[in-house]
Amino acid sequence: MIKTVGVVGAGPAGVAAAIMLKRYGIEVLLFERRTVGGLLNNAWRVENFPPLEPCTGEELCRKLEDRLTDNDIAIINEEVTAIRDRIIVTRRARYKVDYALVATGTAPKRLPTLETCSRVVYEYRDIPPGTEVIAIYGAGDMAFDGAVRASLRGMKTLLFSRSETLRAIEPLKASAEKAGVELHRAESILRVEPDEALLKITTSLNVYSADALLICIGRESLIPRIDSDRCEIIGDARGEIYRQASIAIGDGIKSAMKIALEG
Repeated sequence: MIKTVGVVGAGPAGVAAAIMLKRYGIEVLLFERRTVGGLLNNAWRVENFPPLEPCTGEELCRKLEDRLTDNDIAIINEEVTAIRDRIIVTRRARYKVDYALVATGTAPKRLPTLETCSRVVYEYRDIPPGTEVIAIYGAGDMAFDGAVRASLRGMKTLLFSRSETLRAIEPLKASAEKAGVELHRAESILRVEPDEALLKITTSLNVYSADALLICIGRESLIPRIDSDRCEIIGDARGEIYRQASIAIGDGIKSAMKIALEG
């Protein structure tokens, strides 16, 4: 019988699973290395929850955190490095569970050659305070979402795409144009050099100065080492192409119900 479940990751999938497990009377250990909501913290606008009015990612993350509080579920702020049989291993301790759900989401695809200083980041929430000019590298939804958010918050926003093709959905592209985002199609970033308080950004066509660079060129699964058959991967960590917060929530609820009803 499963009495204790470790949920690794407090994004939409992990929070949904934890709440549903608690509802069935199963003890939950919920691990999160950063903040509740995961990548949702970066989102300018979340529109994929039909019962809710569109809102910012930060607003939705606060709602998720409130639901955890309502259900008396505490966060263990530790990074999980491995799951071995029925033991969850973090950088600080080991926790015994009967089963584990891995909802660690995704990690950014990186460009190490451009990581020349701490002002080169992969998430909007990591943009340094005081940034007035932000360069963003990418052509998908996350890049455009970040560009719109930055521009609406008063930053001069330069958005660079490696090709003419833009992968972002049309509403985001229209919002970026309306917000005054400066779009540079087919202009690859070749070098990034710290230049006093700024970054010198050399592209295939020109040289620019910016306070920071946000790289959004894609995501891939982020999974700790797993050596256990008492474990399931849920949400975006599965590595599927359909990555939406609403899908992750449904996946978390489904997995929790299977545990509760099937053991």
